[in-house]
Amino acid sequence: MWSKRVLIIFILCISNLFVFGKRFDTRCKLVRELIKVGIPNDIFLGQWVCLIEQVSQKDTGKLKESPSGKKFYGLFQIPARWCNEGKRRGICDVDCQALLDDDIHDDAVCANKIFKQEGFKFWSQWENRCKNNHHYTTEIYNRPLYVGARSFILRAKAVKMNSLPNSSLQKRRKQIFKISKRWGTHRVP
Repeated sequence: MWSKRVLIIFILCISNLFVFGKRFDTRCKLVRELIKVGIPNDIFLGQWVCLIEQVSQKDTGKLKESPSGKKFYGLFQIPARWCNEGKRRGICDVDCQALLDDDIHDDAVCANKIFKQEGFKFWSQWENRCKNNHHYTTEIYNRPLYVGARSFILRAKAVKMNSLPNSSLQKRRKQIFKISKRWGTHRVP
């Protein structure tokens, strides 16, 4: 009798691992996963992290239903009109239930599509809590793991500069100086 109860509890715990989404414990793990699935490693990376923390608390399986009946899915809390719900086709052409699993590649592709069409302003939580908040970006790029990535980006931009015509070269140098100034390093490689 006792062993049956233990077995049932064990099976329930294991099944919960597959039913509920993945939660990223730290920002570093979240950042690594975002870069791996194709979120650009640029000055907006901190904004993506802030957005995810505000809308889903880093939980891939979060499903939210508003009082009006609208549903929001996954890590980026993507609205139902962007994903396929039932027979209705969404703009991202991805199944809404797929946004609730541990694989965040499809979530990232859809979120990037929303960003390109609407910008971060699409998410009201970003507007209220992340806009003009550079804490996340500063924290991410001050980590030793990402210092190399930051200097790699600046070097790649400097190499591109050398192949540009003179007027474009000056414009590009100014852009890189602004980016490096934002990151706290005024040297251009």
